[in-house]
Amino acid sequence: MSNIIELSPDLKDILKELGIVEEETVLKALTSGFKELLIDCEKDILEFEVKYGLPFEVFKRRLDSGEFGDPFAYPIEKDAMIWEDLIKEKNVRLEALIKMEKLRAK
Repeated sequence: MSNIIELSPDLKDILKELGIVEEETVLKALTSGFKELLIDCEKDILEFEVKYGLPFEVFKRRLDSGEFGDPFAYPIEKDAMIWEDLIKEKNVRLEALIKMEKLRAK
């Protein structure tokens, strides 16, 4: 594998103390961490889906049509903004994870 990760000397020393000397192991750990972040994001999205009993697209359509009352009422507007941000964050994290997996496959 070509050198795709540049580590500081201090971090290299710590990893050596742990017996980690291969770049592949470091990349695998990073990938694992990204997967955990993605899982956390999925859990947060699921909380909103359970709370409203709908996927975001349906929720947003009903919110915009006024089915939930005033779409700018603070509690529901806040939920809508957080939920939408979580979906965007999930997509960014997923794209990053896919790119990392491609690096591992090289």
